[in-house]
Amino acid sequence: MKSIIKYNLIIGIYLLVSTMTFSFNFSVAPTTFNINLNKINTDEIILINNTSEPMRLESSLEIPDNYENYNLNDSIKLHPKIISIKPGGRQIARFRVKPPVNLEAGEYKSYIIFKELPSKFKKNSEIKKGINTEIGIVTEIGISIYGYYGDINKKVIIKDAKFDYDLKSSRLIVVLNTESRGNSSVKLSFNIEILTPNNKILKKEHLNLGRTARIGKKKVESSFFIENLKGNKIKITVLDEDNKELFKTVSKVF
Repeated sequence: MKSIIKYNLIIGIYLLVSTMTFSFNFSVAPTTFNINLNKINTDEIILINNTSEPMRLESSLEIPDNYENYNLNDSIKLHPKIISIKPGGRQIARFRVKPPVNLEAGEYKSYIIFKELPSKFKKNSEIKKGINTEIGIVTEIGISIYGYYGDINKKVIIKDAKFDYDLKSSRLIVVLNTESRGNSSVKLSFNIEILTPNNKILKKEHLNLGRTARIGKKKVESSFFIENLKGNKIKITVLDEDNKELFKTVSKVF
């Protein structure tokens, strides 16, 4: 009798998101919270089951990189810890933030993680040459909780910018070397102008870049789909959240 070797493979999909997300199996909204730590806060998160099967999610907290000393994990209470959602249904998860006393001024951050529990998966099975492979996909989504207390100093220095353009995919990669010298991260965006070698403006756009570190150095990297850069160059003007100009530079001809 021919034996069958069976492998169970669970693929975890982990996302940290900043907008409404439509994942493989469930959706979350909103995905970012900005709260005032001068008071107790209670907020709600909507969870939607995008599948035709019942689903259970587990909620937990995680400390972001570089926020080991500036997170809210000990101040956040999640309810419920286990969330059951009917097929195509939705549920509400709540969290409460009670700021500690003697809090230092500045920005604080934590992740709330929602992880699909592997109770029942849609499985993709294939029997070939005596091997049965079953693959289950598990979605794990992290949302950002930002808290602000006292006087917020958003000071950042942009040291330089690097560009790379892939002609085949029309992907422009922008890398900024930043240094935060305040007590909060800064959301960066930029105005981009596509120029001919003779500096004639062909196109203008405004795009989001990402966040700096709370304090210290960080490479802020983003990629964008921009066509027709071959034989042309770009000029970028980096802006902070208040549209204050931080940095300006022009690339070489691509």
